Amino acid sequence: MLDFEKATQIMLEHFVGLTTDEFLANLEKYCPELFAETSGSVDLDRLKNNEIYKQAQTDGKLKIAPKLLNKGLSFQEVAELLELDLDLVKETVAS
Repeated sequence: MLDFEKATQIMLEHFVGLTTDEFLANLEKYCPELFAETSGSVDLDRLKNNEIYKQAQTDGKLKIAPKLLNKGLSFQEVAELLELDLDLVKETVAS
């Protein structure tokens, strides 16, 4: 059975710094069940539509937001650059 907690951990910790190939290699290592159904490959469109993947992507972007703000970008510029909701960026930095 798929270990969703492990998959979530991989996505949250490694999404931002990895290439797609590196990400998939880690995913295959820790969640081989994803690959068993598709003969060794993952349907990237299906994966990208997964809520866990989307949340990991957003969380990764939100980790970058304060660094961009510290470099002098405005909240609006950060939100546009990272394709995030402006209020979400402001909430994250405020907390």
